[in-house]
Amino acid sequence: MISSTRFIIAITLIASFYAVPLKAQPQQKGPWFFSIDGGGAHQSEADLSDRTGGFSIDRWFVSGGVDYAWSRRDSVGISIGGGQSNYDFVDDSSFGGGDPWDKIDEMRVSLNGRFGFGETGSIFIIPTLRFNGEKDASSSDSRTWGLFAAATWKVKENLTIGPGIGIFSRLESGTRVFPILAIDWNITDRWNLSTGRGLASSVGPGLTLSYKLNDDWSFGVAARYESKEFRLDDDGPVAGGVGRDKSMPLVFSANLSPNKKLNLSAFLGVAFGGELRVRDSMNVTVDESDYDVALLAGVTFEYRF
Repeated sequence: MISSTRFIIAITLIASFYAVPLKAQPQQKGPWFFSIDGGGAHQSEADLSDRTGGFSIDRWFVSGGVDYAWSRRDSVGISIGGGQSNYDFVDDSSFGGGDPWDKIDEMRVSLNGRFGFGETGSIFIIPTLRFNGEKDASSSDSRTWGLFAAATWKVKENLTIGPGIGIFSRLESGTRVFPILAIDWNITDRWNLSTGRGLASSVGPGLTLSYKLNDDWSFGVAARYESKEFRLDDDGPVAGGVGRDKSMPLVFSANLSPNKKLNLSAFLGVAFGGELRVRDSMNVTVDESDYDVALLAGVTFEYRF
């Protein structure tokens, strides 16, 4: 799995946001575009509803990418990212044998393609390879693949919309399939509704409503469904098993864009509807529990050049 080195941590606290990129690349000297993005997030301690004890999470993630655009509507690219989710279970927790996992390494490699068709149509295709697991877990056992795809049309000058789909494999068996609403709607000169973003290697659809205060500042509220699976190592109480954490975050954000290349954001909100689950290596559920509403706070950045 990914090594947790000091030089990566020194880059910054990070947790990248991910979305179907409906907007065209900003007008720069091309055709090559490079990007670095990342951030960090803290989820406060939440009590387990069905077991004693509770847990908190600290997450960071960083990624870099390159895109080649041969026209305003056509481009291909690749991004590579890595990070970690640090779960801290309290001493009296009884879930999953007491301390089912701690640090989950995350790595993601994504290709992305955007292709125009007709006068107003675009197709987006984003295949992804992910590795999620504890440090000593096998890379091959921690691997999953996924695909985001969407077709959109610019039906009005201020509205681009279309259907999409997410398809993701699971660590033991089965495949998750869910619909996506791909949308970029400038409701007014200041209000915008767009496809939501997710933290790091999370999977799930969402929407963001934002308000542009001026050229530099904007504010938003985002809601989504998140689900994360990861392979457990052979030293814990559920050796070689699979952990799962799902929730529905609702966050408010303040975004600063001092120029067209840099975007900084801070967010605060809650994660509700949370559930932890652990399955053994035979894909049998060993333990599961809902958890209480938890506070979320974090920062992100994005730099394009």
